[in-house]
Amino acid sequence: MRRSSKLKDLGELKDELRARARTALPAMFDRLATRFEPSKFELEMVAHGDGAFYTRHRDTKTGDSGLINRRLISAVYYFHRSPKSFSGGALRIYAFEGTKETGAFVDIEPTNDTLVFFPSWFPHEVLPVVCPSGRFEDSRFAICWVHR
Repeated sequence: MRRSSKLKDLGELKDELRARARTALPAMFDRLATRFEPSKFELEMVAHGDGAFYTRHRDTKTGDSGLINRRLISAVYYFHRSPKSFSGGALRIYAFEGTKETGAFVDIEPTNDTLVFFPSWFPHEVLPVVCPSGRFEDSRFAICWVHR
């Protein structure tokens, strides 16, 4: 389902990233036509090296008893080394309806210093990454935060 490296403990960066996420909220709310007071910011850094991917999934999980988590907005901040040393790794966001084979989608390239956000219940995936050097520092990096 997923091949990547993840770091959940961001140490001293956590407070700065949380503050920046809070600063980005008004723009996210305006674009997504929603408003709420987040009770939590989840932060993690993800590295996608050679051969990495994340198959189609949703960030909001449901079960027999209803909502398992309260993720409402998924946000991804992309950064990478310059010049870019990998190809692929686009974020594919699918239309809410339809299957992987029949649904419409949009591919968003992981462009350095770019913030992408979308409703957490939209199906999405990370397309395979090609990183010829295989070096960690040449990977596709993202800092993800999900608002609850």
